[in-house]
Amino acid sequence: MSELSFEEYHLYSPYYVDSSDRTTGTFKYKGFFEKLNNLPPNIKDLFLGDFETAKFIKRVITDNSLDEKRGEELARVVKDLLFADLYLGNVVNAIKDRLGIDEQKAKTIAGLIVIELFAPILDDLKKMHTEKFAGATKEQEVKSKPSPQPSIQPPTEDESIIDLRNIL
Repeated sequence: MSELSFEEYHLYSPYYVDSSDRTTGTFKYKGFFEKLNNLPPNIKDLFLGDFETAKFIKRVITDNSLDEKRGEELARVVKDLLFADLYLGNVVNAIKDRLGIDEQKAKTIAGLIVIELFAPILDDLKKMHTEKFAGATKEQEVKSKPSPQPSIQPPTEDESIIDLRNIL
């Protein structure tokens, strides 16, 4: 595989993928660098030392016959996963939707990202995602659970007797 050109590196690098936004003024420096500084060291190293990451993304899009725009979007998916802005458990759907590809190809690409690219950081990444998304998942579960309604039993022969077991 050939080396990356300067332009390809900036397209496929999770760190530089949105660098054009930096020149147009729509880029949020403070939020980006706060997220970056809060990453665990090994995840930050993968993010900052991402020449290999950019090469990996180029290889994935080349092997899957995808164009450069889809490679750029894949770099954004990787960035969002590293920042825990995208839940690792939703990566297949995110790749499918963002790249506009079929589910089988999305599963293949997601597998490559997790198995090859994220192998050295997977435990820390899972921990980070669990901490961030487990609370949201539990909140959704609590909100979606209907509150128990007391069951009302038909009156017994003696209406002065109430069966409290069925109320609570």
